[in-house]
Amino acid sequence: MNSYSASARDIRQPATQDELLSILRCPETREPLHRASERELETLSGRRWAFRDGIASFVGANSDSHAAASDVQHLYEANRSPDAKGFMDGRSVSLDHERKCIAQLSRHFRRGGRYLLDAGSGPIAHRELLQYSTAYERRVCVDLSLPALRGAQAKLGERGIYVQGDLTNLPIATGSMDAVTCNHVLYQIPAEQQAAAFLELWRVLKPGGVAVAVYWWPGAPLAARFEELTECLGMHGAPDATEDEAYKPFEYCHSLQWFTEQNWPFRYRIESYCIVDSWFMRRRISADWRGEFLRNILCAMQRLAPEFSGRNGAVPAIIIYKD
Repeated sequence: MNSYSASARDIRQPATQDELLSILRCPETREPLHRASERELETLSGRRWAFRDGIASFVGANSDSHAAASDVQHLYEANRSPDAKGFMDGRSVSLDHERKCIAQLSRHFRRGGRYLLDAGSGPIAHRELLQYSTAYERRVCVDLSLPALRGAQAKLGERGIYVQGDLTNLPIATGSMDAVTCNHVLYQIPAEQQAAAFLELWRVLKPGGVAVAVYWWPGAPLAARFEELTECLGMHGAPDATEDEAYKPFEYCHSLQWFTEQNWPFRYRIESYCIVDSWFMRRRISADWRGEFLRNILCAMQRLAPEFSGRNGAVPAIIIYKD
């Protein structure tokens, strides 16, 4: 067991074939699956999907959603790359704040259960994200990227179930997940497909379950006020952060108004993940007393006024309930 996965204190046996098949479904036919061979899963109608190295793959050339999924996968893998500029600020001042934001959402996963779905898991980039699954028997990682799933596999080992699939058409059985975490993924999906992804997170929940989706509002008014404050304080962040750097995720962000005007079948609550985004942190948060002062203000506002900060800040946590 490596040091990164040490938080999973009790190592369980690998998921059995029956356990795996009980939570999967064919994304094309909606049928249940059975094991056709050591390397393939199959529906009763004969549709086959690959199962290799512990990863069930539901992205293939014959998939109806393959073209759309391929476009998302290209952007997704590019932005998850450790070399991708603009997506993550690697300075300790920003990483420390990001980790605090991650940790504050852990209260939504304390109830526990059998399965926590990590929708768009990536390689599970932060140690704090592992804490979400402490009270669950299995963490079901779904991602379009095979390299990302292998990264998650290296950290979770036998506690995980690994599925390559599309969040707009999850290969997961309805009502099979106790909870869902979805971090910084939905706004990377093309805008016209995002409503389908939100509905999929709700569909796979068990009654009484909760899904927490970290999203992104463009033009957030509260974030703009903090931008003005940093200008008054003369703050500057990373020296390589320039205004003309491309930042593709903004292309797909819907507004708060868009979200609240949808006729969702679920009950939801919007609270704050972070008032400002990672691009703000990179450009504006200085590694000195001013940066520490601003981070303390941000954390206090997010804690004391979570709904106001979530609706008016840049990065909300959308909490979806299945009654």
